[in-house]
Amino acid sequence: MRISGKQLFWLVFSIEIVLTMLYSVSAAITEASQDAWMSMIFAGLLGLGIVFLIVKLSMRYPRQTFVQYSQTILGKWMGRVVIIPYFVMWMYLNSMALRNSADFVYLALFTKTPLYVIMATLIVLVVYVVFTGGIVGIARCGELLGPIILVVILGTCMLSVNHLDWHQLTPVFADSGWMGIMKGTIPAVAFYGDVIMFTMIFTFLSNPKQAMSKTMWGMALSAILVLIATMMVIMTFGSDLSARMWAPFFGMTRFVSVLGFIQNVDILVVVIWLFSAFIKLSLFLFVTAYGTAQWLNIKNWRNMIWVLVPVIFVLALLPQNAIAPVKEYVQQYWTPYAIPINVVGIPLLLWLVSVIRGKSSQRKEETN
Repeated sequence: MRISGKQLFWLVFSIEIVLTMLYSVSAAITEASQDAWMSMIFAGLLGLGIVFLIVKLSMRYPRQTFVQYSQTILGKWMGRVVIIPYFVMWMYLNSMALRNSADFVYLALFTKTPLYVIMATLIVLVVYVVFTGGIVGIARCGELLGPIILVVILGTCMLSVNHLDWHQLTPVFADSGWMGIMKGTIPAVAFYGDVIMFTMIFTFLSNPKQAMSKTMWGMALSAILVLIATMMVIMTFGSDLSARMWAPFFGMTRFVSVLGFIQNVDILVVVIWLFSAFIKLSLFLFVTAYGTAQWLNIKNWRNMIWVLVPVIFVLALLPQNAIAPVKEYVQQYWTPYAIPINVVGIPLLLWLVSVIRGKSSQRKEETN
């Protein structure tokens, strides 16, 4: 299985942009008020820092996945132990992404359809793509749907220009201060941290040298569009109203009206949401199944799909409302545990140990 650098770019962009744009903007505005756009700048820089770390680590072992090179660096048993927190993260991300995708479709379109029917429909499509196409099939979907997502977002932003009030962005810095601005970065960084999944994907690149540039550009484009969306939301609704909205960017699209002809473009946002959610769910399921199979030394990774999907589906069905999971995801799990341990801590530890061992081996060779 091999994917191109262009496909990697669209995969990174597709899984990062829509969820971050819809869910993190309101949370950032709650903390930083009209200065939330500055929070998004810092969040984007932190996201690029995460990309730099994981690519530098992965490119030291370009033909191994994260599960494999963790054992190469730390030894068989310790390398297997450090993967355990990632199993928890993978299962959590799969169930949360499935539930929130179904919740959005339910609230936006099918309020009379049972939630489990929507989730079952989504998971059937995801299983079909992952089982039949693997990472190649997912990458082709990203290459096809990614440009559509980009065009719809840019078009929506351009059609919303006539509602903007630049005075809503003032005063700058006076109301929030550095503490509020830095707190506002956390929700977006939580979603940007999903890029850690690509430590299991880089090994499939046909040209590993493209990993850094393509992943960086995918993250950078997502961060720029989220920044623009944040500014537009504040300029449309103001910081007070935006902070109380569920998905302010989605709400902004409902006000689009050009000459009484172009209206109801919110349906396009629902469509690109489904595209992004489909790619994200597929990638997460592939990573979980493939990584678990490698950890358990199971040759046919597709067999793990039938074990994992029922568990993910049951976890996604647990009682919860549509908004709480995102807040809990950031406040109770991602911020105190996943970011410092899974996204930064363990990759940084592996990189440092790898560099030290590499220098030690080089010295021994020079001595001999």
